Amino acid sequence: MSRLTSRVDALKCRRQRPEPYTALKLLTTEDLAQALALVERGGVLPNGEVRNPEVYWQASREELEALERWTQLCGEPLDHLEAADELLDRMGDAHGWHSPEVRDAALLRERLELPGASPWLVEKTAEAVVRFYTELAEHGDHPRHPALRGAVRRLERLREIEYVPHAPETEVLPKAHPRRLEDDGSGSPTDRWERSVGGDASR
Repeated sequence: MSRLTSRVDALKCRRQRPEPYTALKLLTTEDLAQALALVERGGVLPNGEVRNPEVYWQASREELEALERWTQLCGEPLDHLEAADELLDRMGDAHGWHSPEVRDAALLRERLELPGASPWLVEKTAEAVVRFYTELAEHGDHPRHPALRGAVRRLERLREIEYVPHAPETEVLPKAHPRRLEDDGSGSPTDRWERSVGGDASR
């Protein structure tokens, strides 16, 4: 479960859940941003498959060192969605939830969570994430506040849209739609940089 999903669930249950300390907090923001940019260019999917392994062979020394520090701190497989949530938190704390830095971090998060999704879905979901955090910062002590509840409903409605990934032209389908494309399970990465960025398919 992602950090964002856990926070939404806790808010709906009106229970404050202590968040575990993550080793990601020991990584500098610069390293975090560089490593995530490399992961995105590499086309890492939520199941750990790497679509563009050549990106890691062409990466700069600074990017590879940032990825190595991330691996040393957190172990493998790396949870790139958790790292994107960490970066988003830092941008919100440092620049405010209305800032361009937060918007960019939210877009990065959604591109990592929804690989192959339409730009419309990525942008609208990122906007909903930013709206949720903005309302949470203002009304977090009042979980039934209309603005906060509205932000949660908006985010949940967008989450109900399921896209068909990996297709040349991404198609958006309702969850109840009977037609699905099955993942062929190919693309087992062999390079150690690819192994490092592979996510956990069980999440």
